[in-house]
Amino acid sequence: MFTQKRIILSFSVAFFLFWMAPAFGSVINGPDLNMAEKGWKDFGLLIRAEADVTLVSVRFPNQGLADVIELRRNSDSALLASVPVPAGNRNIVVNLNYPLAAQEVYRLVATTPNNKHFGNPGLFAFPAGNPDITVLGSYLGFPYYSYWFSFNEIVTEPNILELEAVIDIKPGSDVNSINLKSKGVVPVAILTTDDFDALAVDSESVVFAGAYPVRWQIEDVDGDGDDDILLHFKTADMTDLSPGSIEAILTGSTLEGVPFSGVDSVN
Repeated sequence: MFTQKRIILSFSVAFFLFWMAPAFGSVINGPDLNMAEKGWKDFGLLIRAEADVTLVSVRFPNQGLADVIELRRNSDSALLASVPVPAGNRNIVVNLNYPLAAQEVYRLVATTPNNKHFGNPGLFAFPAGNPDITVLGSYLGFPYYSYWFSFNEIVTEPNILELEAVIDIKPGSDVNSINLKSKGVVPVAILTTDDFDALAVDSESVVFAGAYPVRWQIEDVDGDGDDDILLHFKTADMTDLSPGSIEAILTGSTLEGVPFSGVDSVN
């Protein structure tokens, strides 16, 4: 009897240590699902952003056949992003593309309202390391390495801040009057400054008040010795302007893909 008790105790201790031991590496394969309708409706990770970054994507083993992956702010449970999961896909990359604030805590949650499944203890699921993200625990409050369901390969990238460009609508004119019934063009200059190089602009990406440029050239528009870009837009294409508009916005990106915008008054 004593020997039998020792065997049972040893087995229990070994099982507990196996179940609670930290995992190493990135494991995405879980056990077979054989207990349908016995699991949790929602589960996932509690994460903290260590810097201002964009949460690009996560890889999810989807052993529980989740329906939706959600990103929620932990402080108020606000839903920030929600991405449907392809049915039956057991190893998916979920694109979230949501900006995270440094030191903010978020819930990365898999919701399974239609497919509540649970599997027997098996391989651990351990998120791949990412210095921008700290995993605080599981969404349900348990140590996140204690369960086979989890997220892997959490991908982030630095937030791209929009640059501010200085533009001059109808250079040489202080009023910037635009006749919306005109069939002509309106010149708009993007000026080179200490903080912005107009020659780095991808001219084909530029949009002014809803219109794309019909032509452009490089010249020193403001006479400061630096080259600027002068673009011309058809008035008929300026769909973002109305008789009550008091300003017009120009947007675009640099040749390196960094977005920028500029604004000037109109009459």
